[in-house]
Amino acid sequence: MPSDAVPSHEQAIDRVVAMAQELDRRECGTGEHSRVVARYAELTARELGLPEGVVQDVRLAGLLHDVGKSGVTDAIVSKPAALTDGEWMAMRYHPELGAALLDDAALDDVREWILCHHERPDGYGYPRGLRDDEIPLEARILAVADSYEAMTNDRVYRRAIGRWRAREELRRNAGTQFDAAVVEAFLRAVKGDEPAVGVAKDRYPGSSSSRSRPY
Repeated sequence: MPSDAVPSHEQAIDRVVAMAQELDRRECGTGEHSRVVARYAELTARELGLPEGVVQDVRLAGLLHDVGKSGVTDAIVSKPAALTDGEWMAMRYHPELGAALLDDAALDDVREWILCHHERPDGYGYPRGLRDDEIPLEARILAVADSYEAMTNDRVYRRAIGRWRAREELRRNAGTQFDAAVVEAFLRAVKGDEPAVGVAKDRYPGSSSSRSRPY
């Protein structure tokens, strides 16, 4: 193999990262969602004191967390309204599709975190209904980072609610939808970093926002 050839696992990573960026453009109109989630996840993992190698793997998982939406039709991913029950079931399958795409043995941990990033401490998440410490810490980090980014940026199906309300949502759902310790670490970690990653400006608590699908 030529000395400048890219190892196959790196080619695989490049391929799915490019796929994730294209999916961001489909759903959000930009390629920024996964990059911002990756940044938030990296900051939170470092705040929690995880080893640097794990921090970088969490960042990679943030970049790739929604890659399974490549198996969901544009009509669902980009729908500017509430999803039907059938459409929501199709959307709920994306963590499993994403995990299946990461078939390199070097990505086993990242694959598991992506599979679990919509699990919830109260057991009402998907796809496996895991609870509390059954969910990998890294997946719990992704859940908070992903939800916060979604709440603070516009989507085709609803307006952003802004930083203040998004933080309140995280706190209100700590211990049920989100890991409480991860929420606190996230809030400490992103303080002062948000302008660099480009979140929406605060809207007043009373401003309207349509929650036509879960964050």
